[in-house]
Amino acid sequence: MTRHFGRINLGTAVLLVGLACVSQPSEEPAGDSSPAPPLPPTAPALAPAPWSASHLPRDSIPAVYLTQWRKAENRATCVVLAPASLGDGAGATPRAATFSGGWAVAYDRPGTRSAFGIAGTGSSATDDAYDAWPHTIRWADSSSAGYGPEGGSGPNQLAYLRVTGQECLYNVWSRLGVPHLEHLLSQLRFVK
Repeated sequence: MTRHFGRINLGTAVLLVGLACVSQPSEEPAGDSSPAPPLPPTAPALAPAPWSASHLPRDSIPAVYLTQWRKAENRATCVVLAPASLGDGAGATPRAATFSGGWAVAYDRPGTRSAFGIAGTGSSATDDAYDAWPHTIRWADSSSAGYGPEGGSGPNQLAYLRVTGQECLYNVWSRLGVPHLEHLLSQLRFVK
């Protein structure tokens, strides 16, 4: 018994064979079927540096800052930073302090000489310096501060501050405790 399927020309036959080949599933080499590892958590964005805020007008800071800075050997590479707010140190009296090669302003309180202050030291920000601080702050502009008890035991608190674009190592200190030192660091501004 012969079955008749009708006339199929050669072109149609080739097309059908080609479709049959294409419709066959291809075999992929067996690979690792485990899910991709999770991406590491994204580091939180660093806060803007306090000095990236508006500059303080010269007439808004104690005159001793500019007087000391103008005398400093490093004035071309170590601009004035001053706190916009003194926090718990409000009412203290600013005065000139001595930092060889640099400039400094200390604040005195009744019964406490040099209760806190800031210095643009004669040391370079790139010099090897003590760096085993218990606390560190890093800002978005790549500036950083390492701080903790002065001399490793306190009670005074000291920060070594490196400000991007400035060549000096700044010192910020407070005898009023860590929260006050952190406040001073958060309030530092360039002076215009």
